[in-house]
Amino acid sequence: MNRTHISSMYKITIALLFGAIVSSGAQAPQNFPGSDSLMKTVLEHNKSLLAARELYQVAIMDAGTGNTPPDPQVEFGYLFGNPSVTENRIDFSVSQQIDFPTAYVHMSRLRQVKTVKAELMYTVTRQEILLMARQLWIERIYLNKQEQLLSGRLRNSEKMVDHYRQKLIAGEEGQLSFSQSNLQTIALQNEYEKIKAKIRSNQVALNEISGGLAIEITETIFPPSAKLIPDSVLQDYHNSPEWQLYNLESELKEQQKNLAVSKNLPKLSAGYYSESILDQKFKGFQVGLSVPLWENTNRIKHAKSEVIFAEADANRFESHQQKEVLQKLDQLESLKNQAEKLEKALGLVNDEELLSVALEIGEISLSEYMYSSDLYFRNVRSLLEFKRDQLLLEADLMKVYL
Repeated sequence: MNRTHISSMYKITIALLFGAIVSSGAQAPQNFPGSDSLMKTVLEHNKSLLAARELYQVAIMDAGTGNTPPDPQVEFGYLFGNPSVTENRIDFSVSQQIDFPTAYVHMSRLRQVKTVKAELMYTVTRQEILLMARQLWIERIYLNKQEQLLSGRLRNSEKMVDHYRQKLIAGEEGQLSFSQSNLQTIALQNEYEKIKAKIRSNQVALNEISGGLAIEITETIFPPSAKLIPDSVLQDYHNSPEWQLYNLESELKEQQKNLAVSKNLPKLSAGYYSESILDQKFKGFQVGLSVPLWENTNRIKHAKSEVIFAEADANRFESHQQKEVLQKLDQLESLKNQAEKLEKALGLVNDEELLSVALEIGEISLSEYMYSSDLYFRNVRSLLEFKRDQLLLEADLMKVYL
């Protein structure tokens, strides 16, 4: 990885961290209507994000640790003379050891890389949590709509049960019609309770991701679909925080290798030394040079191996990410087509209200009504699932913009 690439990568990283990613030809999609307040609440109160911010600060401090020379060493010696005519001897020395100068250059670069890595790790965590919040929001709209539809169907079904109960009492209808309508009502009640249970579970997840705050979502209308340009999405993912992290890991290992090489060079030491005995006093300076033989023999080999692995892993991730994004874009297009076809087909058939009228005036039998009603609403629910899945997939692809 050349220096020009690393420099440009740093620039992209800084832009990303401050929310200023500019895609090649595509405008970053805006937040879905109604989700802004949820996103703001999550950013301010989510406990995982609060912990990630603290971890980021710890990582910054850790990046600056151990980049200075060792502490100077002060030695004092008092040696008693023997025989007594010999005076005592006093030794005093102050010395400082330093690594080869290039080591401090690589330490400084390594600190910069670690700082950027800490920022990127926080950004990745933030994007994952905001994505979870957005998907919970979309799921809640879907569940609210399901509850609304089932609630309407249940009311109509309960009215039908009362209607056939009265006719059964009056002797105008048989037990079969009443039993069929009652069975349908019980089935709808069970479905309704399942949806209510899912809403409660969704509410718990929303409250948790919002840091314990109660979040109320009452929308029943899905947000508009985002306009995603495949080439632009691929380009933006190519500059995503996750991709940068993998490439930054290669640079990190490269700097660690360079530092290991510098650490294997001779260490320098210098200091002041004095010695006093009888009437003689000796003062002066002393310098030293370590001889690198075996201390770091395998560290450089290990560091080189880590560089090779990090580069291979970055290439693997880039290939995997591109394949995954293309698959999601293809799946998204398929979901859009399915939703459009089903929506068009549903527009050509009668809804529940018209079916009820047809039943009342005798145009269709109860069995025909129940079959048609169930078929219609099964397809309405399928349409809602297509739209939900489409929006969930769009949100996943738009994670890079969060």
